[in-house]
Amino acid sequence: MLSSILMACATGIQRAPSAAPPPAPDMFSAVDRPADQYQSLAEQASDADAFNWRVLAVRAYLQQGDTRTPAPLLDALRRDAASPQQQQAVAILDAASTLAANQTEGVQQQLAAVDRAILPRPALAYYLSLSAELLERRQQPIEATLALIERHALLGGKEQESNREHIHKLLAAQSSLALRRAQNAGNSDEANAWFSLMAILNNQRLQPGQQQWQLQSWSHINPSHPGQVYLPPLTGLVGSEAYQPAHIAVLLPLSGRLAEQADAIRNGILSAHQGQSSRLSFFDTNGRDMNSLYQQVQQAGADFIVGPLLKEEVSALIELGPVIPVLALNTPPYQPGMAHFYYFSLSPEAEAAEAARHMWSMGHRQPLVFAPGTDLGRRIATEFNDSWQQQSGKPAILAYFAGQSSIESDVRRALASTSSPPPAAAGVIQPLGEGGWTGAPEPIDSVFMVTNATETRYILPYFDFVRDSRAARLPTYVTSRSHVPTGEAPMSELNGLQLADMPWIFDGAPQLREQVEELWPNAGLTWQRLFSFGYDALTVIPQLAELRGGAGTVPALTGELSVSGQGVLQRRLQWMEYRDGEWLPGG
Repeated sequence: MLSSILMACATGIQRAPSAAPPPAPDMFSAVDRPADQYQSLAEQASDADAFNWRVLAVRAYLQQGDTRTPAPLLDALRRDAASPQQQQAVAILDAASTLAANQTEGVQQQLAAVDRAILPRPALAYYLSLSAELLERRQQPIEATLALIERHALLGGKEQESNREHIHKLLAAQSSLALRRAQNAGNSDEANAWFSLMAILNNQRLQPGQQQWQLQSWSHINPSHPGQVYLPPLTGLVGSEAYQPAHIAVLLPLSGRLAEQADAIRNGILSAHQGQSSRLSFFDTNGRDMNSLYQQVQQAGADFIVGPLLKEEVSALIELGPVIPVLALNTPPYQPGMAHFYYFSLSPEAEAAEAARHMWSMGHRQPLVFAPGTDLGRRIATEFNDSWQQQSGKPAILAYFAGQSSIESDVRRALASTSSPPPAAAGVIQPLGEGGWTGAPEPIDSVFMVTNATETRYILPYFDFVRDSRAARLPTYVTSRSHVPTGEAPMSELNGLQLADMPWIFDGAPQLREQVEELWPNAGLTWQRLFSFGYDALTVIPQLAELRGGAGTVPALTGELSVSGQGVLQRRLQWMEYRDGEWLPGG
């Protein structure tokens, strides 16, 4: 009897099921066990879970510096990978294995073969970590930090802290100049803010007070940025005091091909300076290196800079990280939000954005943009569309014309356009914007023409002819490029045209205009615009800090001026309607 009992017990022990392995975590979750444990769990798990455990085992071996042991496991994963995500996981592991073996030549191609679009967050974070490691080994620290910065939002807890420290360590070893050059419009805002912060912290030439207000400004613009933890204690308020410069340096191309335009700006600055106690010094930028020119400005004792005028010169000045407040007279492709750095321009793209805001405020909901198929025409049309989408959430309809010979057919195509775009080309409709339209498209209710005065006169009658000469004209809007001077023979075909331009052109500031006409009786429209541009550049200086802080707008010759948080001056133009040869206040 006893033997039977013992035998039964022994049999029971042999048949007792082993403990089931825990559910497999994500393949690219944190590795927190030895590799052999992951391998053991894979042997006990179901097929679906076993794949995840094997991926973790391979990663653990590689993390330990062992590239030989996981080779059979990786071969098995290649055979078993069924779903697209499993196949991408194997591709990532191939790259990780190659990198761990110090065979960096093939890693770039292996990473490039990975379809990032279908990677879950943990897999993408691991992929970006490999990319950063490869770039770091190739002595490309800026590119490596871009990968780590992208990775940062995918992490949490201690992993995120470690990633942030890695970013800081890489950037702390870079020169201030290299970090300023790394900033561009192709980066994320977070990346550019990292480069901006470390450029300030790494700049050994900054006096403590100068570094303090630059860091204050950075902190104000980037209140939730992860780099905030590296800021020293800051005191005071950003931009709380008005600029009251004693010596203003003006950087203009006073010689060379742009000397005439620069002279008009210079005369505007000199006119605005009358009666002021500050000192003005003009520096010719033509053919000058910006670094040596900036040193000359500092040696002269200037405490404020107006200019330079050309985009490439503004970008070169930005790279120097000036410690003197600057009002640049152009907007380069990338405008970093730097402390005490402002951007002012008369760009046609900015006027197009203003037109979009105005047309939305006038109740229009489906504008047609009719523009020449040139680089400038497309840039202006795109800027209008971007601004329009900010107002409406939907794109405008863009149509491009090729020239006078095809204008009638181009107008017909434009007016017959819908929200389904064919490829963009001259004479072809191109609605822009992600996602297209939702619901039925609305009929065109207004037109924005990207044309000069000659083109406007020629094209506008075609819109009446193609639609129906008996029908009311579609409300049509243009900007300063279409300005027809008052006093010319009336052109009935332009009646009702809405135009935006600076108040100065519409007889603003009559007393100043009288002085200007007496001194420069033959000044044309272009000269007058540049004169008013220079005039406003000087007069707005004391109000820049307050405007950047959100103080609203101030009236000026070039329009009602406001300043964005990035320091870009924005102009609200004056809208007028053409009636029998006169520009009169319109709707």
